Order: sequence, then C-alpha cells, then structure tokens
Amino acid sequence: MDKKKSIFLRIDKKDAQKFLDILPSKLNGLQVINSKFHVIQENNFVFFPIKNDKQIRGILRNQLGAKLNFTFLKRIGTLKQNYKFRTIEEALTEELPKKYFELIPNSYDIIGKIAILEFDIIDKLKKKEYTKIKKKIAKATTLVNKNVATVYEKKSEVYGTYRIRKLKFLYGDKVADTIHHENSCKFKLNVKKVYFTPRLNFERKRITSCNIKKGEIIADLFAGVGPFSIEIAKMHDVKIFAFDINPKAVLYLKENITLNKMKGEIIPFQINVHDLLNSNNQIGLNIKNSVDRVIMNLPESSIHYLRVACHLLKNQGGIIHFYQFSEKPNPIQRAIESLKFELKKNDWRIVDILSSKKVKSYSPKSELVALDVYVNKMVKKEQN
Repeated sequence: MDKKKSIFLRIDKKDAQKFLDILPSKLNGLQVINSKFHVIQENNFVFFPIKNDKQIRGILRNQLGAKLNFTFLKRIGTLKQNYKFRTIEEALTEELPKKYFELIPNSYDIIGKIAILEFDIIDKLKKKEYTKIKKKIAKATTLVNKNVATVYEKKSEVYGTYRIRKLKFLYGDKVADTIHHENSCKFKLNVKKVYFTPRLNFERKRITSCNIKKGEIIADLFAGVGPFSIEIAKMHDVKIFAFDINPKAVLYLKENITLNKMKGEIIPFQINVHDLLNSNNQIGLNIKNSVDRVIMNLPESSIHYLRVACHLLKNQGGIIHFYQFSEKPNPIQRAIESLKFELKKNDWRIVDILSSKKVKSYSPKSELVALDVYVNKMVKKEQN
C-alpha cells in the first residue's frame, strides 16, 4: 500500500463517534474528510484524514472547538488501495506547493506501461530543485494511471536516420520495452530504440476504415514497428510491403506480425526506401508499378520520397496517404500545393483529393496535415 504524508485530525477515541455524528449538522454538508486515506486508530486516539485546506481547518476549529478537544497534525497515512486520483494535481495536493502546479504537463504520451512527459524549460528554478519536482510529477502520473509502471522525460525531438528521441528515466521500473495495445492490436517496442506515437491512433483507425479492397497491394514506406500495416492487415485480406531503415524497428515489426492475428500478409524489409529506385534492387523491380496504395507517414520529409511512391504505384492510378508538417496559415492548401508540385516533377498528378485534414498542431508555426489523394501517371500530352 502507498504511504504518504497528509493532514490528520487527532481526537480522543471516546470522542471519535461524536465528532462524526455532529459533522453534518454543524458543517452543512461541507466535505472535510480526505477520502483518499484510511482512518488510523493508535493508542487512545483516532486520526481522521482531513482535506489539506486552511479554510476547512478554520471552520472545524470555529464550529467544533468548544465542544471537542482535537488537534491537527501532519503524519504518514495509508492511501486506500482502490482509490484512483482523477488528476495529477489531485495526486500532488499533499506533495507539492500549488505554485508549482503550472509545471505539470498539459498532456503526455502513454505507450503500453510507459508514460513520456515533456516539461517546459524553467530558468527561475535550480536544476536540482526542478529534478525533484519532475520526479514527484512522474510518481503522480503513475497514481493517476494505474497501468503506468515507468515514467520517462522527453529530452529531444525525433532525430537521426533511425528517428529516435532522447529519454531520461524519472520514476518506476527502469525498463524501456513494453507492449502497447491499440485498436485490438498489440505492438511490442522499445521506446528508446524506435519511434512510436499513440497520438496517431485515430489516423490508423481512419485509414484502416477506408474502402480497402480485397487483394490490394500496399506499400508502407516508413512502417516502424508496424502500427499502420498491422492494423490494416488485421481487418483486410491484402498484401503489405512494410519498409523501415531502422533495424531495431524491423525486428519489432517481425515480432508484432507474429503477435497479431491478421487476415492479410505483411512482408517486412529493413531498407532505405530510396534504394528501391536502384536498377539492381530486386525488391524495387519486383513491385514496380504494381502497388495500389502507399502510406507515407514521415511528416518531416515524406515529400522527398514521392519519387519512390510513383515508382511503386500502378501507372493507371493509386492512393497515397501522405503526412506532412505544413506551415500556417492555410497549412492544408500549402501541403496540397507542395504535393502537386513534387508529383508533377515525376510526371504524376492528383486526380482526386479524397480527404484533407489537420491532424494536430506540431508547433506554433505549423500543423501536421494528412492528405489522402488518388494519383496517376500523366500521359505525354499532359506532360507537355
């Protein structure tokens, strides 16, 4: 059971029931008992957990002080095992001064049993002091989310060829491997060795719910540990070629293929997809102009891989699910224009925009935009 310091009202055991009996009539229904903690009986005293509020303590003194002999003190109490904190702020009420509540992240990622928090840079706090506060917030995160056993701090954006990010351990079990459950699928991964975001949960569900036909051939150019590929193959009888440059991601992708029961088939490859364009690349030759649908979830640079998508898609037409960070204002229109421009350079064109949407804000100046477009190869007349 969790032990925490809290404010208690100490009263003689002989007066404890009287205290409980007169509370409703004297306090007009005001809730003063802190229901997170167990009542303690010790020697000749009963310790009632009281909400940490100076006003409540003042009311109790004014209303009951003349009738009962009691004192307030701070001591270690036992949290009720089945009590669930609703917010991090509530979990920190006894642990952290309210002036520091502004440091609590507005949102955070939960991947399996691991939470990843991102904190603002605060100059006014010393590093050692801020670290202590972060660790308290991390522990509180596990109290609010009972399934979370480990908390890391995000220390960098995604970087490098393998698209990983720096994480600093804060609290809990010092592990980086976990199994994430999403849309009836399981994904094993290591949060330090591969990139995975639960924030695209709805996008993966949306793409899976598209009008995907039986027997389609799909290329997932930046598959990672397989969330798009596996969720699609679970629901549809298709063949998916899943590529990623990160060898660790492909190892987890292969493991995740065995973890999930699927209608379709996934064929994983560890490769830089630019290599599919090489005249001596057997995979690229085998699936050239045979793909019905391409998934391009690499928003920071997917625009630079459109030549690969055009190389794989059937000349008569196919669908691209395209993700791009796009600057404000008018991020959707900007994304469409840049996509049109790059396609034209490869003698392809947008025939129809099936869907266009802002997925989420990426920075004060840009949005993550998702475009579903039907494209085909331009005939010579159009090229001229």
